[in-house]
Amino acid sequence: MAELVFIPMSRMGHFAPMVELARLLVDLHSELSITVLILKLNPDAQVAAYIHSLTATRIKFIHLPQPETQKDISFSNHISNLQAHAPLVKDATNNILHHSSSRFIGFVFDLFLTPFIDVGNQLGVPSYVFYASSAAFLGFQSQALDLQDEQNVNIVELKDSDTEFTIPSVKVHFCPGPYQQNNPNNKTQNLKST
Repeated sequence: MAELVFIPMSRMGHFAPMVELARLLVDLHSELSITVLILKLNPDAQVAAYIHSLTATRIKFIHLPQPETQKDISFSNHISNLQAHAPLVKDATNNILHHSSSRFIGFVFDLFLTPFIDVGNQLGVPSYVFYASSAAFLGFQSQALDLQDEQNVNIVELKDSDTEFTIPSVKVHFCPGPYQQNNPNNKTQNLKST
C-alpha cells in the first residue's frame, strides 16, 4: 500500500477540489491511501460540513491543532502562519509513517501552501502542487504578471477601460476582483513566490 499526504487550504474553493482529486485517485488505484491534513489557518464551516458528508474508506482526515505561536489568522499573516504550522505538519507526517505499514510516496500541497515543500524535502519525499482554479485563470494570472513585470502595466488601471487582451484560448474584457484593487499583496504576488 502507498500513502500520499494532501494538505489543502482550509477554504471550500480549495479544499473540495483537492479532496475530489484524492477521491478520484483512491478510486483509480486500489493500492493507494490518502491522509488529508487540515490546518487551522482560516476555519471554514463549509469545510467541516463537507468532511462530515464524506464516506471514503481510504481517505483519512487529521485536524492539526492551532500552533501556539499563531495569534492572527488573517491572510495578511499567511507566511508566518504557515511557518508556525510546519512543525505540526512534520510531526503529523512522522506519526503517520510510524503507525502505518504503507510506503509514504509524497505530499500534495495547495498552491498557497508551497512553503511546506521544505517539509517534503526534509523527509526526502517528492512534493506536488495542486492548483484549484481553472487553466484559464492560471493563464490570466500569468498574463497579468507578464504585463506587470515585463511591460510595467498596472492592471488596476485597466479596470473600467475597453482594453482587450488575449490569453491563449481566452478573451477577457474584465479583471477578476483581486486585480481591481491597488494592493501590493495582490494575487500576482502569489505567483512570484512559487
